[in-house]
Amino acid sequence: MIAKQLEKMTVEEVANSLTHGFGLILSVAGFLFLVSLAIVKGDGWHIAASVVYGASLVILYAASTIYHATTSPELKHRLQLIDHCCIYLLIAGSYTPFLMIVLGGSFGMGMLAFVWAFALFGISMKVMFWGRFNLVGVASYLIMGWIGVLAIQPLYSALGLEALVLVVAGGVSYSLGVIFFGWKSIKHHHAIFHVFVLAGSILHFAAISMYVLR
Repeated sequence: MIAKQLEKMTVEEVANSLTHGFGLILSVAGFLFLVSLAIVKGDGWHIAASVVYGASLVILYAASTIYHATTSPELKHRLQLIDHCCIYLLIAGSYTPFLMIVLGGSFGMGMLAFVWAFALFGISMKVMFWGRFNLVGVASYLIMGWIGVLAIQPLYSALGLEALVLVVAGGVSYSLGVIFFGWKSIKHHHAIFHVFVLAGSILHFAAISMYVLR
């Protein structure tokens, strides 16, 4: 059955499925590791933030892998919508440990509420206008991701330079990936985009596991 499925898939989609399939495996392992770390070293806030962040990773990579591995055109169209909506979830999920655990207070929790409201609004717009205004959608991902510059100073004060470098490098990796996402003339452009996304996830995971849940 798997062999027949692979025969129907293009080489591009096989590469896309494998890259984020690998990301899914890492995400599940990372989710279990983070929650275990939070239970041992943290409190209820640490556990909640770890669950939200870890779940957003697993959901994003699962949705992407399933979408790219699907060969039914009708089902693929629906799964692509879910895949794109999950990007908002991952961005908001990635903010959660930093804003909930590191910053907290009125600024941290207020910004966290804003980020999640942005994510829910973005998802609503995706569903309502699916297939239209794609450039606006991509721009909204970038804006949502880089709005975090507002918290650079307090994050630097709380975590230090090394952690901040990991966070910024992760954001840069995600952003560079967008270039290849739109560079359709390059062979395996989408798989290359996936690699940059995976690198961004790994960098943010490192920052959270080594500095936020220390």
